[in-house]
Amino acid sequence: MKPESAYRRAKLGSALLAATMLPLLTVFWVASPQRSAEAGNTCTLYASPEGSDTASGSRDDPFRSVQHLVDALAPQQTGCLLKGTYTQEPDALIRIKTPDITLRSAPETRAEIEARVYLPRGSNGVTLRNLNIDGSPNPLPSVTVTAKGVRLINNDITNHNSTICLSIGNPRWGTAANTLIKHNRIHHCGKLPPTNHHHGIYIGHATNTKVIANLIYKNADRAIQLYPNAQGSTIQGNVIDANGEGILFSGLREHSSSENLVKNNVISNSTVRWNVAANWRRADAPGTNNRLSKNCLWASNPNPYYRKDGGVTSGRPGLEVRGNHIANPLYVDAEAGDYRLREESPCRGILGMWRPPLKGY
Repeated sequence: MKPESAYRRAKLGSALLAATMLPLLTVFWVASPQRSAEAGNTCTLYASPEGSDTASGSRDDPFRSVQHLVDALAPQQTGCLLKGTYTQEPDALIRIKTPDITLRSAPETRAEIEARVYLPRGSNGVTLRNLNIDGSPNPLPSVTVTAKGVRLINNDITNHNSTICLSIGNPRWGTAANTLIKHNRIHHCGKLPPTNHHHGIYIGHATNTKVIANLIYKNADRAIQLYPNAQGSTIQGNVIDANGEGILFSGLREHSSSENLVKNNVISNSTVRWNVAANWRRADAPGTNNRLSKNCLWASNPNPYYRKDGGVTSGRPGLEVRGNHIANPLYVDAEAGDYRLREESPCRGILGMWRPPLKGY
């Protein structure tokens, strides 16, 4: 056989194989993401404040309580809340036990939950999306996560200055892993006057937590506390303003928060202490490889001690500080909750591709 004939046959075989595989590849790369997107927007069952827990759960015959709705879902299903305010008797607690479910507001609407939401060990892969969560009726954290792969997306979370808003991981009830906190407004969490114990996000015992493109503001104590055992967190693209303190890296006894990255955030106007601090006094040793880089920092604390270096405890062990920009972010109207950056803001380039919900839902 001539070499060119063999080449033509091989080429023809490759072409036939490619033609055979093309529909399969098209299904995998095009249809799969589409199915995934459709699943996230499709409501399996519904609830309404005017519904009944003896109903069928359809849109025209919805359940009444959030707890009944989530208990009725199977993995991969979505429960949708029709417009209104939902309370949960008798203890203002919603416990989500089924893994891989989504709880969200129905499309084109916004529902409010006035209760604590608890995602215990085993409720892996649960998503809370497009909800207003007011945890003030319950004295414990508004949202508690001790599971894996939980996603909190596009929510407004507060408790009107009564306690912690988000608690991620617990040494007794379970280490959280791969939690995603994205595009939320987290605000007015924690008792006033400040107690030094109530934070917007408390990453306690957790690995690979991602806090991406959120607006975290006016919380009594820390916006984000990495204590005592936060490992491998990424805090990126957030606007963090007017909290008692911005971000704390810390540890306790044998635990030291390590491998945490804080990058491309605007961190400003902490009212009690630092914008960013590292404190290892209660730990056996400082954490390692914690990095604060490419953030826009602005300190306006009345005490000049907390305005140094953009409000950062520079030079402390366990925290590498480099490449940050110290400048006034020039919000449009922070007092009114409008955290958009003005056209002339020197911090506009810091956020890059990240788009926090700067004006509200």
